[in-house]
Amino acid sequence: MGIALAALLPVFLILYYVYIKDIDPEPKKTVAITFALGAASTIVAIVLELVVTYFINMFFIPNTDLYYRVDTFFGVAVVEEMCKWSVIMLYIWNHKDFDDSYDAIVYCVTASLGFAAFENILYVFQHGFTVAIARALTSIPGHAAFAVFMGYFVAKAKINCHDNNYKKMGWALFLSVLVPCLVHAEYDYLIFAEKFMMFYILIALIDIIAFLMIRHGFKNDAPMNKKALIPPDFKITPPPFQPNLEIENSIKSENEEVNNNDNLDV
Repeated sequence: MGIALAALLPVFLILYYVYIKDIDPEPKKTVAITFALGAASTIVAIVLELVVTYFINMFFIPNTDLYYRVDTFFGVAVVEEMCKWSVIMLYIWNHKDFDDSYDAIVYCVTASLGFAAFENILYVFQHGFTVAIARALTSIPGHAAFAVFMGYFVAKAKINCHDNNYKKMGWALFLSVLVPCLVHAEYDYLIFAEKFMMFYILIALIDIIAFLMIRHGFKNDAPMNKKALIPPDFKITPPPFQPNLEIENSIKSENEEVNNNDNLDV
């Protein structure tokens, strides 16, 4: 029980922070399903990683710098980030609850932390409590940060979709996969290559950037569909009519002056 708590506590702390910052909180059911799908995608990722790594081992010499570069990008980052991204595109992209810009960050982080939770349980039960502490400070925030980068570009893509700008939408979707993959691959490469000083600098850097992007996201949260900017039940009620006494007095004075002139002419 204690090991499971150690594995899951950092996941739910980060998820809670991201969730409560939403001005219009997402339905808990949708968030829970996204989390569960993210966790389930871990199984798919494990299978794909085994297949991809098998082919990488056929063409590259293990334990070389080039091998680490190829394996961490194609064998780990691309597989894992594509699994998370698939959850967003297959379940969230056309979902009715995905209607504000910050929602993209909420759902991407949710799917990613679902993935991280399942992965963390496997690692912690294999290697013990010490690994739980290390991953709570590195891997879990790392997965969340990758998801923030993904969510930023998914939001851009959705906005361009509503604007019928499909070229920009395509580029944003491409970047929503590429950027997390590049950062994730560098994260894993520095571990495998045992460049720990650079690893800790990278962790601090991406966590700070992700934190600032979350703040920017919820502070600038807005409906992505322009039709949703005005609620359907919104009605404009004209103010009650109030006569302008100054204008009425002016008109009355002019009428009196005209009458006086007519009397003189007679």
